[in-house]
This record gives sequence, structure tokens and C-alpha cells, in this order.
Amino acid sequence: GKQRTVFAPGNRIRMNMLPMLLNVLLPWGAFTVCCGMTSFRYMYSAAGLVEAVLAFFVVIWLFTAATAYLARKGNAEPTWWTYVALTLGVAVFAGTCCGLLNFTILTKPYFNILDLKVVHQLDAGRELGQNLMDAGILYFAEGNHLDAMKSWHFKNGVLYCVAPVTDGAQPQTRSYDFWAVGKDCCATSTSDFRCGRDWGSASSRAGIRVLDEGDVTNYRLAVQQAETLYGILAAHPVFVTWEHDPVHEVNSWYEKAFRNYAFMVAVAFVLSLLAMVLTICRFAWIGRARSAYSMEFEDDAARSSQGARRPTYAAAAAGDSRA
Repeated sequence: GKQRTVFAPGNRIRMNMLPMLLNVLLPWGAFTVCCGMTSFRYMYSAAGLVEAVLAFFVVIWLFTAATAYLARKGNAEPTWWTYVALTLGVAVFAGTCCGLLNFTILTKPYFNILDLKVVHQLDAGRELGQNLMDAGILYFAEGNHLDAMKSWHFKNGVLYCVAPVTDGAQPQTRSYDFWAVGKDCCATSTSDFRCGRDWGSASSRAGIRVLDEGDVTNYRLAVQQAETLYGILAAHPVFVTWEHDPVHEVNSWYEKAFRNYAFMVAVAFVLSLLAMVLTICRFAWIGRARSAYSMEFEDDAARSSQGARRPTYAAAAAGDSRA
């Protein structure tokens, strides 16, 4: 009888629903776990645990890849091991990358601010910046405002804008240590500051500390230029983004990170399901089409059989001589 193979024309492969279901859920589950572990609290406070979980999934992927290789080495038939090795590897890699991106942009800044102090009734003219290096959210006292006339900028690819927070008089500390900041929100030739949604609101007197080292370096250079231009001193500048409700703003970072995570998990499920559907269609198609190889083999077989039935010239000549 015929050998059962998907590569033989006309043969079909029976699809088992359980492997198909597992091959949808396993890559999706790996993406969900890897993305979740690298997106949220564990990545911030228990990085060792995250690394252990990722290593566990890498070991599982290596096992499936080795099993797929051995299965293909002994038998050229397509198997689910090859599929799961490929999709699981992609899921672990993509989940880790998406989670780290989500963490770097949104979740890490959220936890950084959460671990710092909240300062109330801060008078920018009476307090030194060096005394508030552990502050994350600053609420300024009534009467404190942005002094746009002493604002300036520094250009390094983007425009880094700074403006001091004052109480309307010369600071008693003789140092302008608190600066509102933003990017690409000021003029390049005059004193001008329009950074943040609430820069023009008289009721806005709060800020969220800027902690990114690269941004802090560029803002410090902008302050140094303002010191030279206006003849002022900023001994220990603290940089904040000007906000009306900083707590709500910080909480929105985490909420956005969770929405991003939920969206990525949903997309991963759809892609996993789509990959399975395409694979099933491919498996169903294999064996139906008459490949060039099978046609060549059939032509060779036909020519061989015709050659066996056709009398050769030597045999015909021998028959004539006997006659």
C-alpha cells in the first residue's frame, strides 16, 4: 500500500484539535508572562526573579527547538514541534522587548517618582535645592510662579527650555534652585516659556521631578546659559515639569502602561490564532498539489514501463533471422 505522508499527492493529514489549541495558547501565554514580568513592579523591585522566569522560558524554547531538530532529522514529515519552537521563540523575544519598552517609557518613571518624597508648601525663594534631592513631587506655596522673563534654552537636537520658579522677589537663598522645564516649547531668540499643559494657569503651582540623567544634563546646560545671560546663580538646580495635578499625572503613567500591556496581549492572541490558521491551511494544501518532483518521477516510471513493453531492435532482428 501507499506510505502515509503529506508529501504524497492526494494524501490528507488529520488535524488533532488538542495540539492546535496548545500551539495557540502556549506562545500567547509565553508572550503574556514575559511582557507582564518585564513591564511592571517585578522588573523594578525583583529583577532577579524576572531573569529567572525569562531563563525558564528560554530553556523551554531550547527544548522544543532540540526536539524539533531531532524529529526532522529522523523524518522529513512536518511536525508541530517545528511550529511550536518557532512561535515560542518569537513570543518570548517579542514579549520581553515589548515589556522592557513599556517599562522604560512609563512604569520605571512611575516607580521612581513613587519612591521619592512629596513636598508641600515649598517656597522657592526660601529653600535650597540641595535640601530636596529626595523629592519627587513638589507643591509650591501660594505666590510662587514661573518667571518667563528669566527663561532660556539649550539646543541639542531638541530645544531644552527652562524657567525659574520664584515668589516674585529675589530669593533669600540668593540662588534660583527650582526650574520648570520642557522640550521644544520656547522661542530661540527671546525669553519665552510655554511648556506643559498648565504653564499658563494661575492655579498651577506644582511639579514632577525630572530624573532622566540625559535630560538633566541638557537642562543644566540651559540653566548655565541663563545664569550667564541674566547674571543670576543656580547652585543646585532641581528640574520639574509644571503640572496642575502631579499625582493624577503620575498615576496616568501606570494606567497607560497597563492599557499598553492589555493591547499587546490582545494583539499577541490574534497573531497566534492567525499563525495557527495559516499553518493549518498550509498543512491542508501540502499533498494536494502535484509537485514538479512527483510529475518527474511519474514520467520516468511511464517511460520505463513503455521501454519494457517495446521490443528492442536486436530482438526483432533475431526473430527475422529465425524466420
